[in-house]
Amino acid sequence: MNTGRSRRVILVALTAALLGTIVSTSPESRVLMPPRVDTSAAGEFVWHDLVTHDPAASRAFYAALFGWTFEEADGIDPGYTIITHGGRPIGGIVLLQPRNGEEIVAQWLSYVAVSDVDRVTKVFQQAGGRVFRGPLNARKDLRVAVVADAQGAPLGLASRGPRLEAETPPGLHHWLWREYVARDPAAALTFYREALGFEHEVHETRENFTYYLLATDQPRAGLFLSPWKHERSVWLPYVRVADPDASAARAVELGGTILLQPRPEVRGGSLAIVLDPTGAPLALQKYPFDGGRQ
Repeated sequence: MNTGRSRRVILVALTAALLGTIVSTSPESRVLMPPRVDTSAAGEFVWHDLVTHDPAASRAFYAALFGWTFEEADGIDPGYTIITHGGRPIGGIVLLQPRNGEEIVAQWLSYVAVSDVDRVTKVFQQAGGRVFRGPLNARKDLRVAVVADAQGAPLGLASRGPRLEAETPPGLHHWLWREYVARDPAAALTFYREALGFEHEVHETRENFTYYLLATDQPRAGLFLSPWKHERSVWLPYVRVADPDASAARAVELGGTILLQPRPEVRGGSLAIVLDPTGAPLALQKYPFDGGRQ
């Protein structure tokens, strides 16, 4: 799938329903987390890697949009960059190069903490998913793997990581939430209960739409049916912003694309979804959900 078609497909899907997105590349290689970590609970999302063919363009975009800063990662795979904000590491940038003529479409790869990386990796594999990397020891006390479920949604697994969810709510321009956009919600709900211990409950229903909350000791993510049936499922990360209209407009000024413009019928106009200049989708969410502007 080429990048131009990917952008058009995502745009059609997002304008047809609440939101939706696609991933059309393998997230393997160079996806390791930094050494600065705290104790994290199983089921907690602990890291996000931007996998992209153009790290320089990505750094410029996110520095201008969110004020993120970047540090070269000593001792991690060559070219890996750690993203920092407010004095703490919150993610990384990974250079991914095409293989065998494959065209790369950028994406954010979310990592979740699990009690046994090896066991959970086998669960993904035995359920019809894929293992892109690992399990391996990224550090002496850090074990990781990169997998995809049977619906094609990539996910990172880690034995521990920074407590990105420790601050409630997180500050502006920090990670706020994540959602699983599913080809088959019922199968995903069953699988993630077995694989990650995510229990679920119906949080919202309306015509042709059901929104589920996934939880362990607390809510961890949302899940709903993707409106685009022919693409893979995906984990979509959210960043907290003060004004989604202004943030989306700024993203366009910086070379990005608006996929979902804030509008009243979607969370009171508090949500925007954009592609960064390298094609990675990201949700921009005002919180609390009381409208798009302060």
